[in-house]
Amino acid sequence: MQKLNQINQFLGKYFPCFVLLSVCLGVFFPAFFDPLNHIVMGLFAFMTFANSLGGGFRELGSVFLHPLPALTTLVLLHIVMPVLTLALGDLLFPDAPLFTTGLVLEYAIPTGIASLMWVGMCGGNASLCLSIVLLDTLVSPVVIPLTLRVLLGSVVEMDTMGMMRDLLVMVAIPALIAMILYQATKGRVAHTVKPMLDPISKATLLVIIISNATGCAPFLRHMNKTLVLVMIVVFLLCLLGFLAGYWGGRLLKQDYPTIQTMSLNTGLRNISAGAVLASQYFPADVMFPVAFTPIFLQVTTSLIVKVLMNTRASRDHQAQQAEKLHT
Repeated sequence: MQKLNQINQFLGKYFPCFVLLSVCLGVFFPAFFDPLNHIVMGLFAFMTFANSLGGGFRELGSVFLHPLPALTTLVLLHIVMPVLTLALGDLLFPDAPLFTTGLVLEYAIPTGIASLMWVGMCGGNASLCLSIVLLDTLVSPVVIPLTLRVLLGSVVEMDTMGMMRDLLVMVAIPALIAMILYQATKGRVAHTVKPMLDPISKATLLVIIISNATGCAPFLRHMNKTLVLVMIVVFLLCLLGFLAGYWGGRLLKQDYPTIQTMSLNTGLRNISAGAVLASQYFPADVMFPVAFTPIFLQVTTSLIVKVLMNTRASRDHQAQQAEKLHT
């Protein structure tokens, strides 16, 4: 167990570097890694299951006890950010609507399960984070197709039922099974099974990123101004997501751990799920912005966490917590 913990800490510490390496492998050796596309749905289902073992239905119920932060985060995730992304895409890429489709797709998917790790690192509200992740994951088979249908229904044809089926298999059912196991074992799986699966889950995500990046290879061989602009927009949208959650928490006058959590939950996305959907249900151009997002997202998250941890509010909160421990 100690060895697994060391591996998990090593992967977590250098995860942005591993993400960049994974993207490079997929881009430069697409033919070699292309067979991974056939197993990526199974890999994603495992990753969802492993990362959902940290909570059950009681944790999910906390959303309804204190609904305002969670509800605000969900509104930012699935209404504000997708609409802003669509408007920005229509403005900047009027002649390339499929790039806009890719951008909207990545901002229609649920909050990232990795937010649990980042919230824990910066001392945020872990209970709120877990509640948002579980709820958003469970409703994603309905929310994602509905968002895409409303915002993009006139742009691309979509197999809505097929998308919902795949999201059930990849996301909702594995998360539900994990929650049932957590409940049945009274939380023991979170301390016994989950730590063993955490490093495997991180490695699985890297394999999925390699698979997704193979779809970017043809674009990078013919790089142009439009593709560079897409990459710039991806970075700016990543940053905007974190800022939206942060100021949402500030406007609600929440405590600082809750503000941190809202920022991270709004900024982080389950991008790999979006990439799988892009490869399965959309033309190749849709894959480009989705497949490149993990690079910017991980780097931006690292910077945002450092900033959140070094604010005066964060230092004051840490001092209060330390004082409580000594009294």
